[in-house]
Amino acid sequence: MANLSRRAFFTRLSATPEVVTPVRPPWTTEQRIEDKCTGCFECVKACPEAILFSADNRPYLKTGVGECTFCEECAKACPEEDLFDLTAAPWRLTAEIQQGACLLGKGVSCQTCTDSCDPRALRFDMRVAPAGKIQLDADQCNGCGACLISCPVDAIAMNDQSRESLANA
Repeated sequence: MANLSRRAFFTRLSATPEVVTPVRPPWTTEQRIEDKCTGCFECVKACPEAILFSADNRPYLKTGVGECTFCEECAKACPEEDLFDLTAAPWRLTAEIQQGACLLGKGVSCQTCTDSCDPRALRFDMRVAPAGKIQLDADQCNGCGACLISCPVDAIAMNDQSRESLANA
């Protein structure tokens, strides 16, 4: 049931919507997408994991629906020269554990994210009471998103380090 109070109404009016910049396909940047993407969406069609989508005539990665296997099919399907740079890192995404939401912080033993992490960037640390803690090695994390979809309580988010470095510049 909707809250129809005056307070709720004015809170909705004064709330500023957060502008979220979409995560672009691997091996691209926001600037390359802006400069070179024609909106043909061959990259979206070619993605075998079905994690690329299109909006505003540009491709983006939808986190939480699957993991990127870095198969390079999106880059191979793109007809635009230099839109994808396979010599660079695919992106600067890393997992971020929301410790307050993690089941381990509530005393429930869970390690599904560590089980799904191929590069072993997420590790279970049994030394932390009461049930342990997940430790993240950001240098090992490739941002594939496998942990995101395996977490039963959505305690993992993706952190785009390239945006942080732009904000700190």
